[in-house]
Amino acid sequence: MKELTFEINSNKEIWELIDKELNTIFIHKFVPNEVIEWWKTDLKTQSGTELKNLSVRQMEMDVQTDLNGLKKILELNTRQLRIYQFDKPISDTLEIDRLPEKNRNLILKQNGLKHLFFVNFEFITIGSFESDFLSGIELNPKFEKPITERKQKLAE
Repeated sequence: MKELTFEINSNKEIWELIDKELNTIFIHKFVPNEVIEWWKTDLKTQSGTELKNLSVRQMEMDVQTDLNGLKKILELNTRQLRIYQFDKPISDTLEIDRLPEKNRNLILKQNGLKHLFFVNFEFITIGSFESDFLSGIELNPKFEKPITERKQKLAE
């Protein structure tokens, strides 16, 4: 897997980087509320149990969605995201944290992973098994300058 890291200005730019041909999105350890505070919500479990009017905080979850869901999540302006794009739905048994680190990328690739996007405040790291995808980003006039600047800083 090859990677690019550079500065971004907004979550709107993240949306421009996403491969619109892949509709299976997995967000690992999604935190819907960055500030540690209590908020009210309802929760429905897989077994059908509903818990109403809960006060929750520091909720973290894996989310499997599509491009439309990702667009809504990006509108939350979350500044830390781990977005994975797959070419098929993720199996119930695939847990990224339990994969051996040395084989993680290979196992994810075998499960259909094409691209990943790690957003950490103003920086984004994009990894891909498809070099053409990364080349397209490097040649995009909007991202060419921040990528070049980042490479120059690393070379110094």
